[in-house]
Amino acid sequence: MAEYISVEEARELSGLRVVLSPGVPGPWSESLKGILYVKKVSYVKGRQEIGGENRALKEWSAQATAPVMTWNDEPPRSTWIEQLYLAERLQPNPSLIPKNMDERTLMFGYCNELCGQHGFGWSKRLMLVHPTLTNPNADKTSRGFSTYIGDKYGYQAAEAEAAPRHCAEILQLLSNRLEQQRARSSKFFIGNQLTALDIYWAAFAALVQPLPEEQCPMPAPFRKMYTNTDPTIQAAAKPILFEHRDFIYRTYLELPVDL
Repeated sequence: MAEYISVEEARELSGLRVVLSPGVPGPWSESLKGILYVKKVSYVKGRQEIGGENRALKEWSAQATAPVMTWNDEPPRSTWIEQLYLAERLQPNPSLIPKNMDERTLMFGYCNELCGQHGFGWSKRLMLVHPTLTNPNADKTSRGFSTYIGDKYGYQAAEAEAAPRHCAEILQLLSNRLEQQRARSSKFFIGNQLTALDIYWAAFAALVQPLPEEQCPMPAPFRKMYTNTDPTIQAAAKPILFEHRDFIYRTYLELPVDL
């Protein structure tokens, strides 16, 4: 079991501190953990409370969600791309960003479709809260949590309703890429070596099909919430995507996942 300290305690330390949400495999957090695991970069874990006020975190990073990554006295970083570049600076080897410009541009384009605003993770979050926010009979606790998530991701009913098709398009894009790479005898999304994109997909795949309980123990309500049941997304979730996820976890990442 991972050990966490308070945000207040983490802020007083030097070195690398990463604020995470204990017990839940959030895809942005798990991606960052995976990047640091591959690079063998050690860090102190700070505790973010899901749905909580997180006043200390907001005072430190000007926002209240995880993950947040801070190195010494530098400004906290709360976006995936800033965090990736900091990880590359702290430990250049193995590099997870291609040196070739064409491959680098391609990788960041795919990563943005997964991690960026209105990308796969963003759209899945809207799908999670849409049923509750459109249900006048939803209980107070469920509505409060969904409102919290909805406010973070700029919930609008029209975008939430379009989210399954958008997610399916991204999954199709990813599976097409893997099929092209397999035809070139590559096991990776980009070139012939591990990049950040492989790690991001391995983590974000949980939003469609979580790892088994023995590999990723998580609260039952979150497992149910993460497991996709939308037929549009199910049709686009090709086996090659999860074969790749399993290969990346088995070969490069920590199992069982330490939440």
